[in-house]
Amino acid sequence: MINRQKSLVNFFKIWPFHSKVNIERHCNIRYFILPVLLVMTLFIGGCAGEFEDPFEDPVEKFLGNWKATETSIVFGSGYVYDVSISRISGRFSEVYIQNFYMQGQDQRARALVTGNNLNIFEQTIANGTIAIKGSGQFSAGVITINYTANSGADLDVVTAILRRPV
Repeated sequence: MINRQKSLVNFFKIWPFHSKVNIERHCNIRYFILPVLLVMTLFIGGCAGEFEDPFEDPVEKFLGNWKATETSIVFGSGYVYDVSISRISGRFSEVYIQNFYMQGQDQRARALVTGNNLNIFEQTIANGTIAIKGSGQFSAGVITINYTANSGADLDVVTAILRRPV
């Protein structure tokens, strides 16, 4: 430490107004700024993977064929069936989910995509006999949808996990 201070004293002698106070102040600031810069660099670097491409189509990741695994209060768990998600023609952020609630390929629910989220507004399927509504989220290549299905006789609370078929 003494050698370091001596070298700093010699370094600061070239400054017009050098003094021991200025040298000590310079050392303290340097030892304060370096750790702060290091922490800021780590913080900014750690957040780099969390930002999405602003030009990416948010609907694209939802489109295609999926394998749904459903857990239902009324019907229990373990139901696995195929689901297809397609963009509604002329609608940038709306999709159809075909075979929703395992009601057949001709039955589809309409959903709005916002970022990684899917919103299923209240609507009816199965010729108007089942009212549905819910929401979902895309994360790590999997879509999780939580929704209710009301047939008038039963109110079913359902969680569907959609994965790409292998």
